[in-house]
Amino acid sequence: MCTGIKINYKDGCVMARTMDYEVPLNYNVIYLPKNYNYCNDLMGNPLYSKYRTLGICFENRNALKDGVNEHGLIGITNVFSGFNLYSNQVKSEKVNISSLDYFTYALTNYKSVEGLVEGLPNIHISTKDHRRENVISPDFHFMFADSTKRCIVVEPKKGKLVCYENPYDVMTNSPGFESHVRRLEKLIDLDNLEHFNSAKNLPGGYDPISRFIKAFYLTKMNIKPNSSKEALSHSYNIMATMIMPNGFVRNKKYNHITYTRYICSYDTKNKLLTVKSNTNPTVYQLGFEDIDDKDKRQAFFIDSDFIVKRLK
Repeated sequence: MCTGIKINYKDGCVMARTMDYEVPLNYNVIYLPKNYNYCNDLMGNPLYSKYRTLGICFENRNALKDGVNEHGLIGITNVFSGFNLYSNQVKSEKVNISSLDYFTYALTNYKSVEGLVEGLPNIHISTKDHRRENVISPDFHFMFADSTKRCIVVEPKKGKLVCYENPYDVMTNSPGFESHVRRLEKLIDLDNLEHFNSAKNLPGGYDPISRFIKAFYLTKMNIKPNSSKEALSHSYNIMATMIMPNGFVRNKKYNHITYTRYICSYDTKNKLLTVKSNTNPTVYQLGFEDIDDKDKRQAFFIDSDFIVKRLK
């Protein structure tokens, strides 16, 4: 139930997302150095990072949910439900990896969207390893951007990862990206956004289709930012319209409540991570220059208590 957007500014872009989920999980920021063994592939071989990376994970594990690397490649993961999205066997000539670890692989191995797209034919995601044992391989799709402002969505389709150019700068959840675009074009004349009656006709639901249309309209109609700082500010304002308060969506499947746990936004130019929790309005930031020991994996935890500052 997550929403992601990209906002351009003169020298780069930012990518923001809401992280909405129902199962109780802790999250935190991690820094992965170069030459770090963050996981093994499905053949049992260790995978090492080529580039330094900052991102957010669950339970202090290396599988990132969103992040930025030292070259300004940024991205997010979102749930993408479907049937038989991945293969159930490895291919020896490919890089065999689970969908859980692919995003970390992408950020630690590619400098740009161009390089990532070129590498897609070499990636094979499977639900079983070389011993035919089950591995955790969730139904995910991914959105990436870089300092060139190129934005793509990567989705599993018939056992392969396919890439879509994303001039809409939005990603939500299922259905597939092409279906979202078709519905968007039916509702809105994309060449005449000014003529759309947003106060009356903009979808108000929180299903993925409604969120895709709403996020697209708010992003494209947003006043163009003049700097990365303004772009970050605008991204948090737009994401605030997409959040799910605790108690809003009751999840019958898990007997838990689906709600927004955090909002984050990444900047390509400054290679910057920013994040705020659902319970604390303070936005925290971390850049690669803030890392003291750049050869060591490090974990950072944000304050979830409600924080205010006294006026003086």
